[in-house]
Amino acid sequence: MKCCSYKTGVIVEIVESSNEKFKYITIAKNPKDIYTFTRLVYSDETLIVDCEYSEISIDDLNVGDIIVAYHSNIMTMSIPPQTSVYIIELK
Repeated sequence: MKCCSYKTGVIVEIVESSNEKFKYITIAKNPKDIYTFTRLVYSDETLIVDCEYSEISIDDLNVGDIIVAYHSNIMTMSIPPQTSVYIIELK
Protein backbone atom coordinates (compact mmCIF):
# COMPACT_ATOMS: atom_id res chain seq x y z
CA MET A 1 0.00 0.00 0.00
CA LYS A 2 1.35 3.40 -0.89
CA CYS A 3 -0.94 5.32 1.44
CA CYS A 4 -0.09 3.47 4.62
CA SER A 5 1.79 0.60 6.24
CA TYR A 6 0.68 -2.12 8.61
CA LYS A 7 2.02 -3.87 11.69
CA THR A 8 0.81 -6.91 13.58
CA GLY A 9 1.37 -6.96 17.31
CA VAL A 10 0.13 -7.54 20.82
CA ILE A 11 -1.37 -4.61 22.71
CA VAL A 12 0.91 -3.89 25.67
CA GLU A 13 -0.63 -0.58 26.79
CA ILE A 14 -3.62 1.69 26.20
CA VAL A 15 -3.19 5.21 27.60
CA GLU A 16 -5.53 8.19 27.76
CA SER A 17 -4.17 11.44 26.34
CA SER A 18 -4.53 14.84 27.96
CA ASN A 19 -6.49 15.69 24.81
CA GLU A 20 -9.79 13.77 24.98
CA LYS A 21 -9.78 13.16 21.21
CA PHE A 22 -6.70 10.96 21.29
CA LYS A 23 -5.51 7.74 22.97
CA TYR A 24 -2.22 5.92 22.68
CA ILE A 25 -2.16 2.20 21.95
CA THR A 26 1.26 0.58 22.25
CA ILE A 27 1.76 -2.67 20.35
CA ALA A 28 4.76 -4.99 20.22
CA LYS A 29 5.97 -7.92 18.15
CA ASN A 30 7.82 -9.07 21.28
CA PRO A 31 6.39 -7.60 24.53
CA LYS A 32 9.76 -8.17 26.27
CA ASP A 33 11.72 -6.09 23.73
CA ILE A 34 11.03 -2.32 23.71
CA TYR A 35 12.69 -2.04 20.29
CA THR A 36 9.74 -3.93 18.75
CA PHE A 37 7.17 -1.49 20.22
CA THR A 38 5.12 0.99 18.18
CA ARG A 39 2.84 3.61 19.74
CA LEU A 40 -0.33 4.13 17.70
CA VAL A 41 -2.11 7.46 18.01
CA TYR A 42 -5.84 6.70 18.02
CA SER A 43 -8.42 9.39 17.15
CA ASP A 44 -12.15 9.53 16.51
CA GLU A 45 -11.30 9.00 12.83
CA THR A 46 -9.79 5.55 13.50
CA LEU A 47 -11.89 2.57 12.41
CA ILE A 48 -11.75 -0.49 14.69
CA VAL A 49 -13.15 -3.83 13.52
CA ASP A 50 -13.33 -7.30 15.06
CA CYS A 51 -12.35 -10.56 13.32
CA GLU A 52 -15.74 -10.60 11.53
CA TYR A 53 -15.19 -7.01 10.30
CA SER A 54 -17.96 -5.58 12.48
CA GLU A 55 -17.17 -2.13 13.84
CA ILE A 56 -16.27 -2.03 17.55
CA SER A 57 -15.06 0.70 19.89
CA ILE A 58 -11.71 1.30 21.51
CA ASP A 59 -13.28 0.18 24.80
CA ASP A 60 -13.48 -3.34 23.32
CA LEU A 61 -9.67 -3.53 23.02
CA ASN A 62 -7.63 -4.99 25.88
CA VAL A 63 -3.99 -5.46 26.77
CA GLY A 64 -2.96 -8.83 25.36
CA ASP A 65 -5.16 -8.61 22.24
CA ILE A 66 -3.48 -9.29 18.90
CA ILE A 67 -4.20 -6.64 16.27
CA VAL A 68 -3.24 -5.58 12.78
CA ALA A 69 -2.82 -1.80 12.63
CA TYR A 70 -2.89 0.12 9.35
CA HIS A 71 -1.00 3.32 10.06
CA SER A 72 0.62 6.36 8.51
CA ASN A 73 3.96 5.96 6.76
CA ILE A 74 5.18 8.91 8.82
CA MET A 75 6.65 7.96 12.23
CA THR A 76 8.61 9.76 14.90
CA MET A 77 12.18 8.63 15.47
CA SER A 78 11.55 8.14 19.18
CA ILE A 79 11.56 4.83 21.05
CA PRO A 80 8.92 3.63 20.65
CA PRO A 81 8.10 5.31 17.35
CA GLN A 82 4.70 7.02 17.19
CA THR A 83 2.35 7.11 14.23
CA SER A 84 -1.30 7.84 13.46
CA VAL A 85 -3.44 4.73 13.09
CA TYR A 86 -6.22 4.57 10.47
CA ILE A 87 -7.65 1.06 10.93
CA ILE A 88 -7.28 -1.45 13.76
CA GLU A 89 -8.29 -5.04 13.04
CA LEU A 90 -8.73 -7.26 16.11
CA LYS A 91 -7.55 -10.83 15.49
